[in-house]
Amino acid sequence: MRPLRVLHAPAEIAGQASILARALRALGVRAHSLAYNPSFPQYQPDELKPYDRLPLLPRYAGYLAATLRHLGRYDILHFHFGRTLIPPHNFDLPLHHLLGARIVFHYHGCDVRNRAHMLATHSHATCTECDPFCVPPRQRVILAQAARHADAELVSTPDLLESALRARHLPVAVDVADYPFRPGGEAVRRVLHAPTNRLIKGTRYVEKAYDALAGRFPGVAFEVVERVPWTELKARLAEADVVVDQLFMGWYGMVAVEAMAMGKPVLCFVRPDFEPRLDRCPVVRCTKEDLALRLAELLEDPSARRRLGEAGRAYVEREHAAPVIAGRLLDLYHSLRRAPAAPTPAAHETDRA
Repeated sequence: MRPLRVLHAPAEIAGQASILARALRALGVRAHSLAYNPSFPQYQPDELKPYDRLPLLPRYAGYLAATLRHLGRYDILHFHFGRTLIPPHNFDLPLHHLLGARIVFHYHGCDVRNRAHMLATHSHATCTECDPFCVPPRQRVILAQAARHADAELVSTPDLLESALRARHLPVAVDVADYPFRPGGEAVRRVLHAPTNRLIKGTRYVEKAYDALAGRFPGVAFEVVERVPWTELKARLAEADVVVDQLFMGWYGMVAVEAMAMGKPVLCFVRPDFEPRLDRCPVVRCTKEDLALRLAELLEDPSARRRLGEAGRAYVEREHAAPVIAGRLLDLYHSLRRAPAAPTPAAHETDRA
């Protein structure tokens, strides 16, 4: 039997396309990763075509060339961030469907997160203080296209399940070997917070906690690290003793996973209704209101930091290591090939908001 052929494309979000493709290859899958967005230079997809940054005509010429180059070559097309090979309208979706490929849509955040719903139903959510950059009509189109064409839908954080009702949660994957175990020492020297978006992560509340604790812990450097190359961020994570992740989403992000892999205790807001999804997760639960208290407790307890660091590494190896996530993904792919394909849309149907 020939190996399963899988394409991860066309957006590289926190390295998931390239990490998953490499891990799938280790399992015998002929997997390939393609990215149009050069936003995450630290990750190395098998094929980087930075078409997204080009003017309109050469951009679409590039999209079309990539589509023709990859058309009909794969059993599974795993599309990230609601984008296919001809984004953002995804004109190529029906063609892949007709050629017999199974299609997976993998959502990572504001590609589908329903801001109105999150604000109406949660006191703390990613959208709580965000300066909106999501596009609700576009989100509705993505979900409508998935309903017509996708055989499966995935989300990288469980809060997105409320916006993508047909999806299932697949935790983010990490190459654990890239993060050597570097637990902190007996004395805390550095606390680190690394936001990609200050409003989404609740950075002003982190800084407020920092200010409240600075006089009490004069030997500790309280740092907010942002807009630095990934290699530098990784080095700063290695030097940190404690990491503060986010205070709104209700789940931990990629930086928290990377920090735990290195043996760093992590503080993060976790929604109570998500607790059943967590198996011995050592993240220190906190809110924007009690962050200073929880952080102070951790700074004063070297045995707790050591215990949490060891538990964090074990947790990442168990729940986020790329071979583990790729194995789960491979099970999904095989189930899709055995199941009937998603129904082909009627000729008169169109994807619309």
